Amino acid sequence: MDQDLRRRMVHGLINLALGLAAAWLATYLTNKILGSPESEA
Repeated sequence: MDQDLRRRMVHGLINLALGLAAAWLATYLTNKILGSPESEA
C-alpha cells in the first residue's frame, strides 16, 4: 500500500507540473504569435 500511495503522489506531482508547463507554453506562444493583449488595448 505504501508503494501505491507513493506512485499516486509522484503521478499527481508530475501531472501538475506538466499541466502548468503546458498552460504557460500556450500563453507564451500565443503572445509571441499574436502579440501581447496590452499592446492592442
